[in-house]
Amino acid sequence: MTILLTAANGRTGRAVLKALANAGAEVKVFVRDEGQWPALKELGAASFALGDMEYASTIDAAMDSCDGIIHIGPPMHPNEVEITGRFIGAARSHGLSRFVYYSVMHPLRRAVRHHRLKLDAEEELIESGLPYTILQPIRYMQHLAMIWKKVLDTGVHAMPFNVDLKFNVADLRDLAEATAIAATQPGHLYATYELAGPEALSQRDMAGVISRVLGREIRAEAVSLQQVEKNARAAGASDDRVTQMLTMNEHYDQFGFHGNPNVLRWILGREPNTYENYVKRLAAR
Repeated sequence: MTILLTAANGRTGRAVLKALANAGAEVKVFVRDEGQWPALKELGAASFALGDMEYASTIDAAMDSCDGIIHIGPPMHPNEVEITGRFIGAARSHGLSRFVYYSVMHPLRRAVRHHRLKLDAEEELIESGLPYTILQPIRYMQHLAMIWKKVLDTGVHAMPFNVDLKFNVADLRDLAEATAIAATQPGHLYATYELAGPEALSQRDMAGVISRVLGREIRAEAVSLQQVEKNARAAGASDDRVTQMLTMNEHYDQFGFHGNPNVLRWILGREPNTYENYVKRLAAR
């Protein structure tokens, strides 16, 4: 069985690719740049297809010899529904036996555009007639990796949320493993799975965990939306990306991001990784 994996060179795509390779799956990666192929081959990809999610002809060609697909959309893309629709159309014409869509936890949070667009894409997939599985992952523990050096240098765990709001963050390794299981094993068709981590933790709780692991005090601090915008623009983010980031962070800051770990636990057949285990892994690295 050959599985087409989109967005294979991104953070999520690489984690899913490694999980698929560990499961013995044959993976064709969908990439925009042939220069990405050697590294993805090293991670376990069997073949690659050059293409662009905005061009249906390249998507159709990539489907050749594939039995299933795991579609991971580009983050916060304004054309999420149209892009997913192109892959759905090509999958139908090629008669794929399984379409796994990597969505987001609580797509019904329509005030946040990328949640809303994924809900619309889910609806299109469900009504397509394709055998499908929809995965709805929550926020990643790996967001800590993006600020890890700053945490070590400053002793501050700073995120753009109220420090006491709770999040059931999940380890991307667990989410990737669950994705591989859903894509390769029987019993997961026509299912929609909410995938949340095992603990509801605030930023203050997370700082406490990091403090225990490092053996020194780390304190939690909320980053203002103004600072978020300044940082994003300094990093070259587009106006649209900045707007969506601010909307998302403001929404999460108001409501948090809760989920139940039972489904992830059931799919994995084990306890999901705790935040402390993730921090220990990050510190050891």
